[in-house]
Amino acid sequence: MTNRMTIRAGLMMAVAIMVGACSSGSSPTTAPSAGGATAAPSTGAPSAATGKSIKDCSITLIPKSTDNPYFTGVQFGANLAAKELGGKPVDFVGSPQSDVPGQIQRVQAATVTKACAIAIASLDPAALAPALKAAKDAGTAVVGYDADTQPDARSVFVNQVDFTALGVAMAQDLAKQMKNTGNYAILSAQSTAANQNAWIAAALVELKKPEYAAMKLVKTVYGNDDYKTSYDQAVSLMQAFPDLGGILAPEPAGLEGAAKARGDLKFNPGLAIAGLGWPPADGQLLKDGKVTGFYLWSPNDLGYLTYYAIAALVSGQITGKEGETFGAGKLGKATIGANAVITLGPPVFYNKDNVDSLLSGYQTK
Repeated sequence: MTNRMTIRAGLMMAVAIMVGACSSGSSPTTAPSAGGATAAPSTGAPSAATGKSIKDCSITLIPKSTDNPYFTGVQFGANLAAKELGGKPVDFVGSPQSDVPGQIQRVQAATVTKACAIAIASLDPAALAPALKAAKDAGTAVVGYDADTQPDARSVFVNQVDFTALGVAMAQDLAKQMKNTGNYAILSAQSTAANQNAWIAAALVELKKPEYAAMKLVKTVYGNDDYKTSYDQAVSLMQAFPDLGGILAPEPAGLEGAAKARGDLKFNPGLAIAGLGWPPADGQLLKDGKVTGFYLWSPNDLGYLTYYAIAALVSGQITGKEGETFGAGKLGKATIGANAVITLGPPVFYNKDNVDSLLSGYQTK
């Protein structure tokens, strides 16, 4: 999605946004370390990777978009971990909407200002790779979270959920609602989003099993993590396929857009909608019976684990080697798996009976 001209332009713009990359996170937080994180990396020891302690580190947290409350929840969790470890609040920088050149520019700005670490939810792994590699070469630790970068462009990736487990779970939920028969479509985020693509791939493998032989994928469309775009795509699907029996939406905007489009068009009320939802807002869809259930995980915990992984990385406690472990505060011991991936945990299924009791993991302020 980018080229050398884009990267050169980004370099010219980097200085212009350096202030944004060094926002409120530059002021120290005077919170005590958490007593429960017995295995956590020492916050006072010099960093083997950068020569700094986590207390002195400026950490740039780059989301897919700043307007998405999911990523604000990640920021909240990261800052909670920062308080426990005596670190600075993260510099949460990005564009209001998904913007690959904008992500590149934020990476370059963080490199210029010599940020201790960059944590990024990648919109386009190939396009971001040159800037992330340049950051690593300049001594900045690079961590992926939520959506992976190219593996050689980061040290570790903090995965919110096992890709295969989530893909299989979403596929099975869709099939159950459709009684294993009928046409279905996929309404995803960006075509380049590594996480959605991995979940979809796992779902499609599951749906190739003999018991799902009567189910047929008719089209895959993309809503770009935007509610209006997702709604418009859902409308187009329902108009193009009057016999559509289900929509798999592996991101909340798609699930919300599909549910509203079904109601607005007075489409088949039995249209199955499965995938990911946003509990603070989409809990009402569950209570109203517009969606029977959806999956997600705590964005607070994802940000929290990401910060602890950064602390372990810059302190030299971990390098990204499979089998290495580190303390992650309230989450306990974390282990690095194959391909330098750290997985938060299994997907959580939300329904009308449990959604209200699980909202504590979605704080944004």
